[in-house]
Amino acid sequence: MNVGIVLPSAAGGGVFQYALSIADSLIKYSNRFNYYIIYYDADSLNYLFNLNQNSVNSIFVPLRKSSFLGKIGLLFNLAVGGNIFYERKDKETSKLKESNIQLLIIPFPSLFGFCNEIPYIVSIVDLMHKYYPRFPEYPLKERLIRNVMYKNTAKYSILTVVDDQQGIIDLNKFFKIPKEKIRVTPYIPPGYIYEHKDMDLKTAKSILAKYNLPEEFVFYPAQFWYHKNHIGLIKALKHIKQIYEIKIPLVLVGSPKESYGKILNFIRESNISGQIIHLGYVSDIEIVALYKRAVALVFPSLFGPTNIPPLEAMILGTPVICSKLFSMPDQVESAGLLFDPFNVEDMAEKIYKIWIDEDLRQNLIGGGYEKVKDMTLENYAKKWEKIIDEALERINK
Repeated sequence: MNVGIVLPSAAGGGVFQYALSIADSLIKYSNRFNYYIIYYDADSLNYLFNLNQNSVNSIFVPLRKSSFLGKIGLLFNLAVGGNIFYERKDKETSKLKESNIQLLIIPFPSLFGFCNEIPYIVSIVDLMHKYYPRFPEYPLKERLIRNVMYKNTAKYSILTVVDDQQGIIDLNKFFKIPKEKIRVTPYIPPGYIYEHKDMDLKTAKSILAKYNLPEEFVFYPAQFWYHKNHIGLIKALKHIKQIYEIKIPLVLVGSPKESYGKILNFIRESNISGQIIHLGYVSDIEIVALYKRAVALVFPSLFGPTNIPPLEAMILGTPVICSKLFSMPDQVESAGLLFDPFNVEDMAEKIYKIWIDEDLRQNLIGGGYEKVKDMTLENYAKKWEKIIDEALERINK
């Protein structure tokens, strides 16, 4: 039985990390099926090769620009990030037929399976454009595309996978997708987090020596989208400086996006630029080292239902301070401090509290380890095998 897993671009942020987790867990821990990685970005496949020393079956399907009529016909076949990903009538897509792929796993909204007449399971990680239609990430054109594409992606799938019960509610509410064809499979971090989870502090400091970081800092890994709420976090640090006369350093990583310039200007205007360190896009092992060295992960994102960085922090022994929106409180439970990300004072108080209280940090670390003790790639593979089995049953009915 041949199952294809479609990888998005490596620049896709959290969506790419999610796809990587699925591919990595199944390739390493599932021997019931033959897995093929279908990709259009060589970097995404390179990440997977780094995680899996054994050879990976792969099929390259290039992107190409379509005509105006093609764009109209395939409007809902847009991959995450605006890439048009569709069937090509040439030798490249003939590999799909030659490989006899009977089922696709597509970890992001796309009708690639539909266009190639291959049954598919699709993941829809969020419908945040329905909650925040006025955010700059979602101009009218983007909202229209998402509405058409997300609805039809789920409609024509064999099964649709979400990360939390909130996803079932949202798909049913906004797009009338029947609840009986939606399955919940919570996120786990990508494989490199597990690979380096036992890194000691001395090694972490050595890996990060070139950056000359302060001895203590809080950490936020996120691309510079408006919804990541960097400005709210910067306001909270400024508030702490004004009220408690403490300068808490913040280390940021992530690729510049639409809010990057505004965030840089805001940092300069806030007169706390000396506290903010942006390292850009760093390597996987450097991400782990940053978690290991950080006093805490501060996660002020406005989006849910759940997110991957709090899970990474809990596995790596980093205290978590997190938004209390959507399902994030259920995700971290007592293993994290929660705050209202729209309330600067609340965020500041939680950051200050964890910064000065070593006992609290140790309690949160212990709670985090307990929370994620069963969260392994092997267990994740078993969950996905069950979804694959159910999809195959539905196909064969």
